[in-house]
Amino acid sequence: MRNKGLLFLITNLPSHLIVEILARLPPKKIIECKSVCKKWLELINEPYFASFHFALSIPSLVVHQTEIFKNFFKIVHFDDKYDHHSLPRDTMLKFNLNSLSIFSDSNIVVDGSIHGFLLVRDINYKHETLYICNPLTREYFQLPSPKGLVRYPSVVTHGFGVSLISREYKVVRIFHERELHPRNRSCVRVPYSETQVYTLGKGSWKTIGGAPFAYDSRSIGLFFEGSLHWLIQDLEAAHDLISSFDLENEEFRPIPPPFGPRRKLLGSLGVLKGCLCLCDNTSNFEIEIWVMKEYGVEESWGREYSIKKIPELSGPSYQIVHALKVFKDGNILIVWGNFFMLYCCIKSEVAKEVDMDQPIEPSSIEAIHYVPNFRSLRMFSIEKVNKF
Repeated sequence: MRNKGLLFLITNLPSHLIVEILARLPPKKIIECKSVCKKWLELINEPYFASFHFALSIPSLVVHQTEIFKNFFKIVHFDDKYDHHSLPRDTMLKFNLNSLSIFSDSNIVVDGSIHGFLLVRDINYKHETLYICNPLTREYFQLPSPKGLVRYPSVVTHGFGVSLISREYKVVRIFHERELHPRNRSCVRVPYSETQVYTLGKGSWKTIGGAPFAYDSRSIGLFFEGSLHWLIQDLEAAHDLISSFDLENEEFRPIPPPFGPRRKLLGSLGVLKGCLCLCDNTSNFEIEIWVMKEYGVEESWGREYSIKKIPELSGPSYQIVHALKVFKDGNILIVWGNFFMLYCCIKSEVAKEVDMDQPIEPSSIEAIHYVPNFRSLRMFSIEKVNKF
């Protein structure tokens, strides 16, 4: 009787108070609250609730794990305190994106994340397809097929972000035809390239010309400060640079890396503590993380962290390392290749695998930053929105 009385009291609170309470719950709990009563379902489905909740949303991760015969995604939240850190299991929300595709042999990956919307790609070359989805509302729509079939040695890379002034959401696709060195198969020339932009809600791709430099299909465009960023190769100068694509004026510009010319990198771009960073795994003994403290200013680059490699991972490597987060207690969350997610403690030089049901059998793991959002994809009125 007592629990029933409490439930009656809560469900009959004024609507604005219910919204205040529900918006502060983890997304997994909010979805469960939709089943409590019709009133809560209607409140959670209101655009006002989505906007209010998004303003309170705490940055999280979307983690993609694959095993034999399994392919699933999780929304993972940070528990970040000065005395401890974790990725609590009880708030993890699983979802399966393979149902987006009508093909049984689809291979789904996430190529971008902005404001709770994901850019999702079926990388099976027989039916390469792009989707935008919101895992919380279980909505998605398919993008029109772009020009340029991807057949080896051609490559394609994507980025997803929002322009700072017009607030338009845009997908950028860079397509390269390549000539490879006959012995080491490295790219020596790009005879043809094309940059295409799809603005959500417009219904068609726009070609804006070629793309400077040589891009790698292993990297996706990192959104930061209104631009997409790729770590790229300048074939003429024979060294690596950062290519930035401004989503407002749709123009490329180079950003110098923290090193001098002619240094080859085994690196990835990221955002740590609100700054652009470069994580380099070239050394046999340590992982270097460089941070650009003032965006666009070359002199503001500095080596902020040095992570000593554990014996099992030391020596020559071909794996790209992604730095995801610096916790308040000083630990750094990284993904090694697509094999391990690790906590790295700078002080003790100890690395520990994250407890996320990572299986022992052959598997892979990837992660991308994500901010939970209950806004409906129907805000892009021209798009054909479906449920999964």
